[in-house]
Amino acid sequence: MQIKTWISVIAILVSLNLTAQDLHFTQFNLAPMNLNPALTGAYLGTYRAGLLYRDQYRTVNSGTARPYQTATAFIDSPIIGGFRKQDWIGIGANFFYDQAGTAQVKNIGTILSLAYHLGLGKKGDNVFTLGAQYGSIQRRFDRDQSITGWSLANSLGAGSDPDLASLTTGNAQGSGSEFVESNYNFLSVGTMLTSSMGKNSDLRMGVSVSHFLRPGQSLTGGLRADRKFVKTAAFVSLYSDLGDRFTFKPQALFQTSGGINEFVIQGIGAFLLNEEKEMSFNAGLGLRAVNALDLQVLLGMDIKDIRVGVAYDFNLASFNPATNGHSGFELGVTYIGKVYKKPKVEPVLICPRL
Repeated sequence: MQIKTWISVIAILVSLNLTAQDLHFTQFNLAPMNLNPALTGAYLGTYRAGLLYRDQYRTVNSGTARPYQTATAFIDSPIIGGFRKQDWIGIGANFFYDQAGTAQVKNIGTILSLAYHLGLGKKGDNVFTLGAQYGSIQRRFDRDQSITGWSLANSLGAGSDPDLASLTTGNAQGSGSEFVESNYNFLSVGTMLTSSMGKNSDLRMGVSVSHFLRPGQSLTGGLRADRKFVKTAAFVSLYSDLGDRFTFKPQALFQTSGGINEFVIQGIGAFLLNEEKEMSFNAGLGLRAVNALDLQVLLGMDIKDIRVGVAYDFNLASFNPATNGHSGFELGVTYIGKVYKKPKVEPVLICPRL
């Protein structure tokens, strides 16, 4: 491999300080509770469930190296009413599995979500939401790997733990077992405002903060040596009907953690193919900026209450030598179930005239 390619590989690994430690998706709409706990139960329906899978940097991690892989599954529901008629409470659960690079450091999490949606105004056209999440995350490393302390540190996404090299020599905590594990608690709070912008448009914006207690996550037992960085995420999206068959949704996302910033801007359009079958085709483009630019291509289909989405990221500029322009692939699906009681109709006795 040429020197310039190695430099690009190292740059990519360094840039993963944000993405390797927290879930990162191009189709963040298909993993709403990962974006903000206030999105729990923020939809029209009885329950919602979804799956999303991401495969990243496979073209870089060839041979003995491995790609970054992330999978998440969730379910949530606006289960009960609030203190007023126009309020409601949403609950949900989010499960994820993340495997980082060459060292195959795994993060496995179970997170519960709760959100209170407060209807504003007489018609409830505006909704203010407060949400919170709590869960447990397990960090796991299989020491039976032919890797170096350097590659382990980069797969972890941080080099702040001074004892990382000991994990590859069998001298770390948990010696005698092929697995080294640590557990830490996940806590996040978020707020969101949903506002009607007229008959054909809706605006939604929100902010969330995670890891504000800075839990220790070290695999070597020195939890203070490797604490999670506080993560802040803000998003805004606008949904607009443009005619009878076309809708357009521009949206933006900003995240910051440990001094690393990520900015995403996307525009997604939906074209109604069949009104009776409620079938629409979705397509869009986006740009993601961390240390360099990624071009995002998004495609999908809506069939009644099922949404299927595919996304692909192309590296631009300085990462091209290592990735050949390819970055990440995603495949996801969500379903909104609607369960309503059938109305009880009183029998009508018809008395014909004699």
